[in-house]
Amino acid sequence: MAFEPLSDEDWNRLVHLFPVNHARRYGRHPWNPRDVLNAILWVLTQNERWHHLPAGMPPAQTCYIKYLQWRRLGIVAKIAETLEIHLE
Repeated sequence: MAFEPLSDEDWNRLVHLFPVNHARRYGRHPWNPRDVLNAILWVLTQNERWHHLPAGMPPAQTCYIKYLQWRRLGIVAKIAETLEIHLE
């Protein structure tokens, strides 16, 4: 099954789950949460491994760490409920 990235409509239903943090003054520029979420959804829906992420997606380690953080905060469950898909 081919993976379809989040549509603008789906992203607009989820964007409120990802607060914008402008206080960052050091380190690398953070990845766009939509790009990270698309990568996470690719791994979970394709039943693939993190290190097999296609080129052009954020780094696997970044996506995996965000997945763990968002799962712990309950954001992954809210995403699955909003999109009406089974994750995890």
